[in-house]
Amino acid sequence: MFWNKKNQSSETKPKKIKQERSLKQSTLKRDLQAVRNTSVMNFGFNSNSGSNINFLLMKALPTFRAFSRDAVLKNPIGRKYMNLSVDGVVGSDGLYVKPSVEIDGTEEEINYINEQLEKLFDRWAYDADRFSVDGSLSFDLFQQNAEKVRVQDGECFIRIHNINNTIKLEIQDTARLLQLNNQRLSNGNYISNGIEFDKWHKPVNYYFCKFDPVTYTYITGDYEVIPAAEICHYFIADQQGQERGLPDMVATSKLMEDLKHFTEAALTAKRVSASSMAFITNNNDTTNTDLLGADEREEVTPVYTEYFEAGFIGELAEGQDIKTVTPTNGVDGIDQFTNELMNQISMGLNVTKQALLSDTSNASFSASRLTEKLQQTTFRTRTNVLISKVLKPIYIAWLKNEMLNNNKLNLSFSDFDDLICARYISQKPISLDPVKDIQAELLQLEAGIKSKTQVIAELGGDPVKVLAEVQAEKDKQNKNKEVIQDGNERPEEGTNETPTGD
Repeated sequence: MFWNKKNQSSETKPKKIKQERSLKQSTLKRDLQAVRNTSVMNFGFNSNSGSNINFLLMKALPTFRAFSRDAVLKNPIGRKYMNLSVDGVVGSDGLYVKPSVEIDGTEEEINYINEQLEKLFDRWAYDADRFSVDGSLSFDLFQQNAEKVRVQDGECFIRIHNINNTIKLEIQDTARLLQLNNQRLSNGNYISNGIEFDKWHKPVNYYFCKFDPVTYTYITGDYEVIPAAEICHYFIADQQGQERGLPDMVATSKLMEDLKHFTEAALTAKRVSASSMAFITNNNDTTNTDLLGADEREEVTPVYTEYFEAGFIGELAEGQDIKTVTPTNGVDGIDQFTNELMNQISMGLNVTKQALLSDTSNASFSASRLTEKLQQTTFRTRTNVLISKVLKPIYIAWLKNEMLNNNKLNLSFSDFDDLICARYISQKPISLDPVKDIQAELLQLEAGIKSKTQVIAELGGDPVKVLAEVQAEKDKQNKNKEVIQDGNERPEEGTNETPTGD
């Protein structure tokens, strides 16, 4: 009978399984909880363990370095800041090393030694095959790469090699110096953050783990011990006794993430606002109904995923209608929010927002001058660290090797402390008002605050050569004037006139 068929069909029909929605915590909720977190420096440590900077470096340095490297590659703010720091600290041509020995002797002898050392240093420093181990870096490119590594990793390790009586340099990967290698040694020294120190906290050896260039992996536990005399550790310490460097973008990491998320949300909202959606509705009176299984029927709503081109003309089925939705929501306060975040990011990076954004809109001349002076002071501090920790040790190592292997110099090691003196000349930035800068230099010369030699040296020139050339030009001009005067006083041919004297 038909009722038996109905029972059989109901038994064979599979039962619906109610699917429960998984409770997944939203990213917004996690961000709100992170804001309410009051742990010290958000590392999850208590106040006692968070008081030592080296302990924090041991725990969080890989995380800081990973974020900074990612920001330099993907974040426009991180990328711009790295290039800004390189341009301000090093410049496009790099710092120039000019020997300036202070030995006893005549001025001609000292100038001869300076010229000889400068010529030899330039030939070595600006020849990539002689300067670097892999032959890819000259002296100027080396300085730029060292500053880039310091910005993104917080520190840079330069190793000084002596290969076949030639000094060659190599930039080590900072990730090879594992900060978890902490232990006490039998000789009384100890290893902290991968560096061996003596009892006076002076670096003795650096423990770099070996690197597999084929699989791009670091072999932990297998170390290459490099003496501290061969390593130039370039970083800017924030506290006394700090053993490793912190990336510059640590203080702004949370702000940069907030700005990134807000920008993505704003762009998503704008994309939704610029989109149009359509829904096709069916009339209930025209739907087919199964009288035998009316209580068991399932209403299925079709989903259309077609996108029609502009100007499309089509015909709907009977009882169907189209409802369109055009979102109109916008993003309010994006300018104020972005401006506030950029102010805090600029403060954390210790640069002005105008320099960080390269934004010249609504910039007055006085504000640009002030920005220029502030940036010069900021970058000059970092330049001094680069000179003292990297450039001076490199020049000393080169001069020592040159005096040992070059007999033409005929220099004595008893005067070595006076021979290593040199001037490290920074590239002078382009001034917004060069006329006023020159007037300021002239006023200092007239007041006796500066000498011509000092002004020429600050401009990057050689005072001896420049003053000699200026004097030669003056002598030439005076000689030409005398010739002209003699020609004017001389009588014309064919006349009996004689020049009259005073």
